[in-house]
Amino acid sequence: MKILEVKNIPLALVLKKLSECEKKGLVVKGLARRTMELAEALKKCDDPEALYEELVKLGLSDLTASMVVDIAPRDRDEVRMLLSFEPKDVSDEVVSRIIDLVSSHCRR
Repeated sequence: MKILEVKNIPLALVLKKLSECEKKGLVVKGLARRTMELAEALKKCDDPEALYEELVKLGLSDLTASMVVDIAPRDRDEVRMLLSFEPKDVSDEVVSRIIDLVSSHCRR
């Protein structure tokens, strides 16, 4: 087996990719199976892929966008904590937009 690409993605997208492997007839076991179970239990968003893409379009790194999708922060303090991984400061407008996007795509 050869690693072709390394990228930060939300757990929900990991679940989707592993589920696609299963549908193709590949056996998912061990760590991959446990990852699927964890991702299913922690999934908070109805359309994580759309949320992730919108966050990246806002200029967030793939790491920060992934954490926002996985954690689904609901207030400014939670969002600001995750933005500490960004190389540049993020405006209050973007923080508000992130909160709105999470509210529209995720449940609590």
